[in-house]
Amino acid sequence: MKSPRIEELAYEIGQREAGRARQRQAARRLAQRLRSQVLAAVATFVEAAAASGAPHLDLIHVEPVEPDDKSVRAFQFRITRGRHEGIVVSKDRGEVMLVGPFRRGGMEGPCLPFHLEGSGKLPVRLSEALESFLIRIIQQAYAK
Repeated sequence: MKSPRIEELAYEIGQREAGRARQRQAARRLAQRLRSQVLAAVATFVEAAAASGAPHLDLIHVEPVEPDDKSVRAFQFRITRGRHEGIVVSKDRGEVMLVGPFRRGGMEGPCLPFHLEGSGKLPVRLSEALESFLIRIIQQAYAK
């Protein structure tokens, strides 16, 4: 079904968003970098837990980077263990938001925003906050 109204709407939205393509790709690359850091930290946790005699603690899942649920200009990935979850969001305006940890199905939050400078280097405080964020998820997920 060809629809002139749909085509017109697509053209309007496309014109509005066309100038954001480069920033959107930068947000995707940043989310992928952050996910790589989280994967390395999770691997460290799993290895240390196994060395301590608890190889069954390899249950933390880091989902792939995907378009953000709330904004077409952002990307996200989730860190989950059972009902416990955290979300890392990379926005096209140079912001990273750490959401959670929270119980899936409940209220999302708390949110911790980071505004990045254009240097391309991740600020130390963001890396430290990401590590603390993962620690809180692990602590909640293995509280019992």
